Amino acid sequence: MASAKLMIPKRSAPYYVLTANVTVHGKRVRRYGRFDFDPTVLKTHRQRENAAIEAALVFERAEQQKADDEKDGKNTPFRDVARAYIDSKKSMLDPSVRLEGDYEQHKNKANTTAGKETMLRRICEISPAFAEMPISKVNKRECEKFLELLGEADVRSVKGYAVLKPNAKQYKKLSCPQIAAQCSIQTKSVERVFRGERTTLKTAQEIAAALKCKPEKLFHIELDHRPIARKTIKEYAIFLRLVMQYAEREYGIDNDTQTLAVKGTRSRPVDCLHPEEVEALFRVLPRCSTLEQVIVMGLLNTGMRRGELAGLTWEDIDFDHCTVHVDKSLLIVNKGYHLTTTKEDNVRDIDVAPEFMEYLKTYRDQWLAQKHRMGSAWQTCMDGKWESYRESLQKLRGKNFIVINDFGWPISPDHYGKIVDRVAEKAGIRKIHPHMFRHTFVSILLSNPDIGVATVAAEAGHAQPSTTLAIYTQVYHKRQDSIRSQMSETLYKRKTPER
Repeated sequence: MASAKLMIPKRSAPYYVLTANVTVHGKRVRRYGRFDFDPTVLKTHRQRENAAIEAALVFERAEQQKADDEKDGKNTPFRDVARAYIDSKKSMLDPSVRLEGDYEQHKNKANTTAGKETMLRRICEISPAFAEMPISKVNKRECEKFLELLGEADVRSVKGYAVLKPNAKQYKKLSCPQIAAQCSIQTKSVERVFRGERTTLKTAQEIAAALKCKPEKLFHIELDHRPIARKTIKEYAIFLRLVMQYAEREYGIDNDTQTLAVKGTRSRPVDCLHPEEVEALFRVLPRCSTLEQVIVMGLLNTGMRRGELAGLTWEDIDFDHCTVHVDKSLLIVNKGYHLTTTKEDNVRDIDVAPEFMEYLKTYRDQWLAQKHRMGSAWQTCMDGKWESYRESLQKLRGKNFIVINDFGWPISPDHYGKIVDRVAEKAGIRKIHPHMFRHTFVSILLSNPDIGVATVAAEAGHAQPSTTLAIYTQVYHKRQDSIRSQMSETLYKRKTPER
């Protein structure tokens, strides 16, 4: 039963202490509140007592409701629910084990989970109020307000560079090795900075901190603010909907967020290599390193994703039938190498050109010669950055990966971008990225009208042929003249001029 007790302090105005008896997990718990009154409004003692008792009853009902909501989890902040959702999606098994058995109900790529963790962290940074909002209060309108704030907030990826000012060397009180010892950068990098070469913002900040100066005092800083992409906003909208689905399932919270618009789905042309760029790459490849050759040739001839090529072994190559079997990906997750399933678990066989198979045979001879040359050091010795991956690499020992370093360890797919950039620079073409080879592979297949879309989707590993059509529409734009001519000739018997 709620009660109110009058308190009369010596140096402040009188007030009532409210006591509420609340049931929490089957136990009676007392909670206390306070009721301040205006003596000019509540003039008599009876009026004050009645008002205090009424306030105590309201306080007790509110506290009981709060306790019930806490029991049901309805007052849990959005941040905690999102964290629980992300944790629920994390695999309970090592990623390499997920290749065995049927884990369809719980599959979730580790790199996708890392992306969700990044989104949650940014949500907390952009709008702490939204992150702390009770999950029962989160609705479609609140989500829309956050997405609007996301589009306006300065959380977009800021890239830039710094160049040493001409008069900055007067502040150099330490040698380059001494500066490097106080930073996480190498002495050679410090020397390049003081020769006037461009450097990253992070390096500039570390050097300035070592010299006890502000970066602006030592460097000219150029920032490149890129607006947040519509695709990114779309990913946040999907994440909000998934979290609210989890809240509805786990806490029984009804909400209208499933009607939240997922914007940013407008299709856009993919970036493919032009025929002349492909020719330039083939001309320069003989002058490239073996590692550069196998990565560029592998990506271009198979259309595989980076992780799929990184996880490819010699057992996946069928020289007799000119096919490449794809059933796994090699990813860097939590600072370790892990074999996991392909995207959408699409296991497939890719038909490749016989010339590529001949190249692989030649490369295999080089691969075997390197293995023989390394002897006992093969897949045992780890130098430099590979040492930090020792534990995860040991689990992959014995696998015959195709794309390797000198000691037989697989090359991280995260490094493929720099490798293909080097080849592009040698070929004198624009900057390229590994996924462009996949787009090029699909576009080449679609350019042949005898190869159906379903076949192309199967070769590329798309879950649905509609994905192929939705992404690679520019190939069909090139056929528009042919379509119009065919319709005129068939329906109106109009002869089209020969090309």
